[in-house]
Amino acid sequence: MKTALFTALSIGAIIATAAGAQTATPVTEAFTPGAYTSTDGEVLYRTFCAGCHMPDGGGAIGAGAYPALRENPNLEFASYAAYIIINGQAAMPALGELLDDEQIVALTTFLQTSLGNDYEPDATVEMIAETRPLSTEPELAEHEVADTEINANRAAAATGEVAADVASGADAETGAETDAAASGGAAGVVRHPIPGSDFPILQAVEVPADATLVYLSGTVPQVIDETAAEDAQARFGDTAAQTESTLASIEEKLAALDLTMGDVIKMQAYLVAPDGSDAMDFAGFMEGYVRYFGTEEQPNLPTRSVFAVAGLANPLWLVEIEVVAVRE
Repeated sequence: MKTALFTALSIGAIIATAAGAQTATPVTEAFTPGAYTSTDGEVLYRTFCAGCHMPDGGGAIGAGAYPALRENPNLEFASYAAYIIINGQAAMPALGELLDDEQIVALTTFLQTSLGNDYEPDATVEMIAETRPLSTEPELAEHEVADTEINANRAAAATGEVAADVASGADAETGAETDAAASGGAAGVVRHPIPGSDFPILQAVEVPADATLVYLSGTVPQVIDETAAEDAQARFGDTAAQTESTLASIEEKLAALDLTMGDVIKMQAYLVAPDGSDAMDFAGFMEGYVRYFGTEEQPNLPTRSVFAVAGLANPLWLVEIEVVAVRE
């Protein structure tokens, strides 16, 4: 596994070096797994990232689709970039084993402050350390239970002997929010927040086998201005307004199924760039999103993915959202 990873990264480094040779300060440091010592964010970018995302961060489409990092609203929060750098995503390999905390801070800071981005850098070595995966446990067979506090609590919950910290919703080892069913002693949904981050999505969700998953079809914005012309953007509003009306519609659909927004465990959002913009309005989406998730009245968060798409069925729609809820 590591051999394949190192090979892929070596190829990326070669490409990045070739691209960097066109600039005034080419990359000259040799790439040796486990011994790469540069803490210069720009050098790290050109070595590990530029081969796919391009030296100017413009992204590329070829053997795969490599999203643009230039003027990317997703980079406003360092926790987002740090998580992907450490753990990888889709075809992107994980760099967590190759870069130390200080190097990842430097790379994340470069992404937030360069390539056309002008965000306040907020990565710290403490945040990076907490974002790294927990120590790997041996894979257990179905009938085995590891001798740890967290698994002991879950085993107790499954047999009706609910431990006090699980029943109260506190998982002492991971800080995850844990729900134990009030009757029958069945273990409930376990929600894992992103370590060291207040970004309002979950890192993962565990769903018990006896729960029912409810898949809600994609929901689109509602008309918010009946007086606007049929072809006027004001009829549905901007991204923030469309996100809010879409989530309000989802809330109504869930209520009809005897569910709430607090039961949502997974979300996929599709955003279209507003007229005159080259990128989706992620900030506008977040403005609507945080009205429904992570609030005092509704603190539960879902796992989530956000995609930029070329268009939706109605050219005035900027948002479509689908969710998965759980019925315990």
